[in-house]
Amino acid sequence: MNNIEELNTTFNNYINEVKKLDTTSKRNELINSVKEIITLFQNLASKDNIEIHYLKSKEILELSKQTMSEDDFIELTLIYVEVAKNIIGEYLEGKGL
Repeated sequence: MNNIEELNTTFNNYINEVKKLDTTSKRNELINSVKEIITLFQNLASKDNIEIHYLKSKEILELSKQTMSEDDFIELTLIYVEVAKNIIGEYLEGKGL
């Protein structure tokens, strides 16, 4: 099996396990996935000496709530996606791309 086939198998196994989770756990998994993307680009920027400016929002504090409403979760997810997009954009700009 080549690398992409192994990655696909691992990915599909991961998705099958996520499907078994309750809604709160799925929400956490989604937010953590976006945070991993943010961290990846933060590390790349640091390695390449590129300064990153962070978007800030009070809604991120909603993470501490155990019983987040669907609306709160959607807003929080959107905030994290926008932060990720900003960091990726700043990184690419810093690389001259």
